[in-house]
Amino acid sequence: MAYFTRRDVLRTGIFVPATISMAFSESGATEPDSHPKRLEEVTGFELDAAVVAHRLAILPLGSLEFHGPHNPLGTDSIIISGIAERVAVRTNAFLLPTVTFTLCPSQTAHFRGTVSIRPEVMTMYLAEILRNTLRLGCGRIFVLNGHDGNIGPGRGAISEVAHEAPDSAILFASWWEFLPTELMKKLALFSQPNGGHGHGGPLETSAVAAFRPDLVRLSAAHDLPEPPDLSGGPPYFLQKSIAPEWPGYSGKVSEASSEKGRQLVRISEDGIVKLVENWLSNDDAPGSW
Repeated sequence: MAYFTRRDVLRTGIFVPATISMAFSESGATEPDSHPKRLEEVTGFELDAAVVAHRLAILPLGSLEFHGPHNPLGTDSIIISGIAERVAVRTNAFLLPTVTFTLCPSQTAHFRGTVSIRPEVMTMYLAEILRNTLRLGCGRIFVLNGHDGNIGPGRGAISEVAHEAPDSAILFASWWEFLPTELMKKLALFSQPNGGHGHGGPLETSAVAAFRPDLVRLSAAHDLPEPPDLSGGPPYFLQKSIAPEWPGYSGKVSEASSEKGRQLVRISEDGIVKLVENWLSNDDAPGSW
C-alpha cells in the first residue's frame, strides 16, 4: 500500500496542538503523476512484459524498530516506501515490496516493539531476494535503504550476489545520506548543530510525518541534547551492548514538522534520482571506485 496516497489521512495533520499539516499532494512538489509498477500486483501472464518494460528494479529496505514514544515502529519502512515509490515513478523502475524485518542495533534491539534479525540471517535473506530478482530478468537492482542496520548485511549480500551473476549491477544508497550535515546547516530547519540528524530525532521525525502525520505524537516526547560527535566530523560507527537511561531517540524533536519533512524528502528524492540516472548513463563504469 502506498502510504502517501491516503489523502484524507494525510490531511489530519501531525498530532501537536496548533500544528496543521497539508497533504503531500497539496505541497505542490512531491505527489507523483502516476503509480509505479509493483511486483506484488503483477499477474502471472504479464510478468515478462513488465520486467522488460522497466530499466531497473528498486528494493526498499526498512525496519520495525522503536524510534521513541512519538514515532511509529515502522518509521524507517514508511519513509523508504514513500521515497521509493516516487523514485520508481521518476526512473521507470519496477518496485519490489519493502523489506521490513531487518537487523537492528543493540541500542534499540531491547526496546519493546523492535524486531531484530541476526546479521548473518539478514545477509543470507537479502542475498536470496537479490538472486530471485535477478532470475526475474532484472539485471539492474537499486537497493534503496532506510535503516542504518541494513548497511552491513546489504553490502555483504550485494557483494556475494554480484560476484555470482555475470552482467549484473546492484546499487546501494541510504536516503539520509543525501541530507549531509553541511546542507542541513544551510537549510537551518533545525537548531541543533548536526542539522537534526539522530535516531528518532527532528529530521527523521519530520520525514515520517511527511508521509504519515497521523502516526506522529510529538506531545509524547521531550527534547533531548543532540548526540555527541565523537570524531569531530568524519563518519564513524559505534555500537554498545546497551545505552543506560537512553529513551530510544535523540535531539530537539519539538522542531519536527510534516512541512519540513516534505522539503527534506524532496531534496533526498531529487538526489537519489540523479544518482540513478548517472549510474544508468555510465553503465560501463567499475563499481565501488
